[in-house]
Amino acid sequence: MTLATLPSGTVTGRTRSPDGAVRTRQVGPGWEVLLMPAPLAELVTHTLGENTVAASAMGWTFAHAGHRGIFLPELSDDPAWPPGTTYLKSGASVTLPPFHWRLAERGGTEGWVALNSQPLSKPMLLHPVVTLIAAELAHRAVPTPES
Repeated sequence: MTLATLPSGTVTGRTRSPDGAVRTRQVGPGWEVLLMPAPLAELVTHTLGENTVAASAMGWTFAHAGHRGIFLPELSDDPAWPPGTTYLKSGASVTLPPFHWRLAERGGTEGWVALNSQPLSKPMLLHPVVTLIAAELAHRAVPTPES
């Protein structure tokens, strides 16, 4: 994946959008997207951030409509990502904020969370962390019978 293909319509990493609105883009070729609910993504980011090597697993991250999205190499859906996440394959549509929107500047709900030097996340490092944290969140959400 290159900046020229990351979403169509970008040139050297800047969206050419005269009105500055979010845009729907076609996923791929060369990259796919994992969408996670924002609370899961925040825990994953926090967990990875505690370890310098693990932190390199996360590439560009964006926030939109209560979810966080990360870019992955094509065919990063085996093994499957945990329930509660959505994997968008090449050819699917994804809504991306303009590159000039930063999360903190937009009230923390829409924009780019991270634009690290490496756009693609590393699924081999990321998958176990996302799966473990998603399972823990699901376990906490299950009501327990009262004694």
